Amino acid sequence: MAKPEKKHLFVEGNDDLYAVAQLMGHHVQWGDKKPEWPVVIKAIGSVAEILEEEFISTTLTSSTVEILGIMIDADGEFHSRWNAIRRECIASFPLIPADLPQDGLVLENADKKRVGIWIMPDNTSKGMIETFLAYLVPNDQAGMWDRAKNIVKEVRAAGAPCRECHQDKANIHTWLAWQDPPGEVFGNAIVQKILDAKSPHAAQYVAWFKRLYQL
Repeated sequence: MAKPEKKHLFVEGNDDLYAVAQLMGHHVQWGDKKPEWPVVIKAIGSVAEILEEEFISTTLTSSTVEILGIMIDADGEFHSRWNAIRRECIASFPLIPADLPQDGLVLENADKKRVGIWIMPDNTSKGMIETFLAYLVPNDQAGMWDRAKNIVKEVRAAGAPCRECHQDKANIHTWLAWQDPPGEVFGNAIVQKILDAKSPHAAQYVAWFKRLYQL
């Protein structure tokens, strides 16, 4: 089994990094400090940097990585982003399927290396990590969540410059602004139980993560 320092996950930014760490900390043994984590999570900076030519393929051939997970947002470009990742992986993983499985990709090659792919929010839809985190809004907050979404629609209609493609971001940040404490970043919102890490809607992602890293 791969050692923790050889298990890597690439994400876009630090908000994604800490959201994943705090979410998984509710489901597997997870240390309080980064060196104690069972997986090395790296914020690469942007989806463009993750998908840069040869970045993934070079990482897959590195002796320092035995398991590589890649988690990016679909935004409105699900198919092009999946195809870009697939092209980067196919030399090391020739059996990679043409379509991303709905429960996330986990694949092992003849050299016993493993690769995993998750495209937020659910491996099929457009959206982003904020779309996924909206699934973790507790049931008893459903009314306030609906109100937050409606307010975002109203202010956009009144001329707020928030673009439609960022509406999911505006929704979750509006709702988080009304919580106690207000305006927590995603990881802290999970720690404070403002977002529900044990929501059934998180189960598929959690199962993918555990399967990939053999936790």
